[in-house]
Amino acid sequence: MILLALALLGFGVGDLLRWSPERVSARRTGIAVAGATGAVAAVAALCGMRATSVVAAGAVALPVLAVWLAFDRPPLKDAKPEYALALIILTLVVLFAASGSAAPIGGPVASWYSNLDFPFARSVSVDRFVLGVGAALFLLATTNRIVRLVLDATETSTGTGEGALRGGRLLGPMERLIIAATVLSGDLAGAGFVIAAKGLLRFPEIRRTDRPQTKVDEITEYFLIGTFTSVVAAATVAVLVLAAS
Repeated sequence: MILLALALLGFGVGDLLRWSPERVSARRTGIAVAGATGAVAAVAALCGMRATSVVAAGAVALPVLAVWLAFDRPPLKDAKPEYALALIILTLVVLFAASGSAAPIGGPVASWYSNLDFPFARSVSVDRFVLGVGAALFLLATTNRIVRLVLDATETSTGTGEGALRGGRLLGPMERLIIAATVLSGDLAGAGFVIAAKGLLRFPEIRRTDRPQTKVDEITEYFLIGTFTSVVAAATVAVLVLAAS
């Protein structure tokens, strides 16, 4: 699963470095691409991959991350959101399919992990641990972008929704990490509780009586599509971590 772990880590680090409340500059995007590519190569080396494989991982990561992050800037910003979604889904599917061809994680990371004085280190494989770290990074900023792309693809009013339901960019990652953790622990009821609690907390904002019915409908659609996309992403990533040997 090292290939999939590197992909999740690369996307996660790239989006975390790129994120800014202001308009993202070309310089910041370039720094994000370079930083994420460097992180992929560094982790690949620390995980015991051969020098040629490390170079190959960086060579593949660079153009993929550059295009992915460029979708947030002109002229690709005006492209259909389906193209960006197709890029990230295709990348993850291809690397998942190719994961069986990669050797198990070794090198300094495996040595460090085997010496950890924590009980989970004896029951959780190093491959699953590294994949989990990459998954956590992916669920922070990258999945926020995926949610927005899905909202754009469905022509949902993101401006109205974000204006009414503030804090979504912060609540979303927290929700996804909790849901992923509950799925990993096998507590599916806990995941359902998180989703229900979020709905109850948001209900007063959604159903405010001082808004026209059309605005209420737009905000409800925004909330439902965003929440379900976020939940599906968190659950899917958690299942991938569980599937790791």
